Amino acid sequence: MIHQYALLLLNINMLDNELNRNSDVQVMNKSSPALAHPFSEMCSSASLSVPETPKGGIVVKVCYAGACYSEGQLRKRRIRPRFPGVEIAGIIHDVGNALPNCNFTPGDKVIIFPDDNLADSGYAEYLAIEDPNCILQIPQNMSLEVAAMLPGGALTAYAAILAARPHVEKLQQVKSCVNVLVVGAGGLGLWTLRLALLLMGANCQNVRLFVADNSIDKLLTAQDHGCYDIVHWNEEDHEQYIVERTLDACRGGVDVIIDFVSSPRTMQRSLKVLNREGLILVGGNSMTEVSISLNALAAKQQSIVGIPKGNLNQLQELVNFVTEGKLSPPCYAVFPIEDANQVFDDLCECRITGRAVFRFSNTATITDNQ
Repeated sequence: MIHQYALLLLNINMLDNELNRNSDVQVMNKSSPALAHPFSEMCSSASLSVPETPKGGIVVKVCYAGACYSEGQLRKRRIRPRFPGVEIAGIIHDVGNALPNCNFTPGDKVIIFPDDNLADSGYAEYLAIEDPNCILQIPQNMSLEVAAMLPGGALTAYAAILAARPHVEKLQQVKSCVNVLVVGAGGLGLWTLRLALLLMGANCQNVRLFVADNSIDKLLTAQDHGCYDIVHWNEEDHEQYIVERTLDACRGGVDVIIDFVSSPRTMQRSLKVLNREGLILVGGNSMTEVSISLNALAAKQQSIVGIPKGNLNQLQELVNFVTEGKLSPPCYAVFPIEDANQVFDDLCECRITGRAVFRFSNTATITDNQ
């Protein structure tokens, strides 16, 4: 019998307690308390039978999977996912015989548009996909390790930039310069920076892109990725000093803020540096309540908008950007799936710069034509 490797969460209650206790880990970074129970005590592997091919569906062999371990994914439902993972790239393993007008054949490279069902199974080696409409074929010469990062982080960043662009373009008509601040210089922030430069900043002198983070190393990485300037949000500094530092760096304030952390601390800080008629796009990853004065928002004509979920057409556009050479991925590192425990530990302690991608052990010879 052929078996598949899968990553499991062993003690979900213990993990949930740790995430509750460290809900500001993305904001606090080095000053946040370390996990009392490392992920190495929470994850394990298992052998499972390769799933049967749905009559109208497809079985995909996962070759690479992005290490995207957001607490929002884990806390979304009372029944916690046993097999996490929403960024998936692989090859077609089998096609259902009842699939009409099928354009897929075994061996095709594909990525999968994430939905709620896939959140339970992305780190399994084989996935049975009942709805082939969520499967997107990619060019055979496209790197699967890069493709794996597109359905999650890149798509979220793309949706954020598309939501911000109309406001930026409107302000360009009346301002000599529009300041855009990205909160967070991790993998998601770097994708946002890459896409912002592509879509509204690369050839435009009156759009300036700033990145704020608690980590100096991550800020230096963001600087290498082409941002206009960086702002050190050192959580050990006095809050007013951080606000003044941001205003000085941005030369008078910020017009658009993209905040994927969206914690009480980052939101209050963002509101203090946001200009009149400014826009804040929030990702909502912190899962904590934030108190905001509606009167203050109304007085300054400011807006706070949630970042929409990307769609399949936008995912196809990202694939096109990459294959046409218009978009390069941010820095990333590839790890064998067997090292998942250590990778999750390093992610939680902010020891990984950029993105982390898992490689499944028996796919090395078939995955990439770079």
